[in-house]
Amino acid sequence: MTGANEALLRVDGLEVHFTAGRGKLVRAVNGVTFDLLPGETLGLVGESGCGKSTLGRALLRLGPITGGHVRFDGSDVASGTAASIERLRRETAMIFQDPYNALNPRHTIGAALAEVLLVQGKVPKGEVKARVVALMEMVGLSPDLADRRPAALSGGQCQRAGIARALAVEPKLIVADECVAALDVSIQAQIINLMIELKARMKLALIFIAHDLGVVRRLSDRVAVMYLGRIVEIGRTEDVFGQPRHPYTRALMRAIPEIDPDRGLPQDPLGGEPPSPLDLPAGCAFHPRCPDVMPVCTRNPVPASRPVGACAVACHLYDDQRTDHHHSSLQQPRETIHV
Repeated sequence: MTGANEALLRVDGLEVHFTAGRGKLVRAVNGVTFDLLPGETLGLVGESGCGKSTLGRALLRLGPITGGHVRFDGSDVASGTAASIERLRRETAMIFQDPYNALNPRHTIGAALAEVLLVQGKVPKGEVKARVVALMEMVGLSPDLADRRPAALSGGQCQRAGIARALAVEPKLIVADECVAALDVSIQAQIINLMIELKARMKLALIFIAHDLGVVRRLSDRVAVMYLGRIVEIGRTEDVFGQPRHPYTRALMRAIPEIDPDRGLPQDPLGGEPPSPLDLPAGCAFHPRCPDVMPVCTRNPVPASRPVGACAVACHLYDDQRTDHHHSSLQQPRETIHV
């Protein structure tokens, strides 16, 4: 069993590669490393196509793993042994983006929840109905909806049902993949409030994948920023949002909409589109869009993450040998941190 201060999930050098047209290799996840503590929420952000969803599915072995290690509660699930995968299925769950397609349209909500309970053997058969009612009430659904199919429910109700299904396995870890993106703003707020409440009540660890930085800031303890398969910055939420270090992170933060109508549009917005993962540029993949690009960025691969202030950053701006005063204000004393 993992202690409160020991990592529940430990990811080390995770790689997920695909072969695309003409035999080209796509490095969808490219050397990702991080830890997640019990009860902690990690927000995973980045532009579409950066590998967030592929990473989330790989962590739960819902997708392939090319290399690296994923240890869940002390067990290496990347090895793919039957025992480790079976345990992973019993103690983790995923909440998907589309609340309708995530549920079997032929099953009622009650039947969908009962199926999980029976397959996982969570309660005796005679107690299944009462547990279904309890799960529905836990996520704010009336038990009267148990006999309805997904098509008869609203998007918000379907997503609550999806959360109830995830909770049915009594998980230690949930991966939520853009689980509020398809919902109206008012419903988004309800689902986020629900997840905050459930996380506190059940001591859940949560990986929250999203592109909405406002939602991530509210929900997450730490934030990891991905760009084309790599985590380029990771740290406590208040540190990443308060003093972003990587040029890509700074661009994302500047793009957050302001409520104040007297404030203008963001200055120096991030231009261009990410390069194709089938044809990455030499050096750092971000350098064609980077406002702080240097010659080393066009030649050398992205460096390993190193502590910068309270975060860990993978960027040549923080190479130890650099003395260029233009970036000296970005340099911070090195310190050992847990990421």
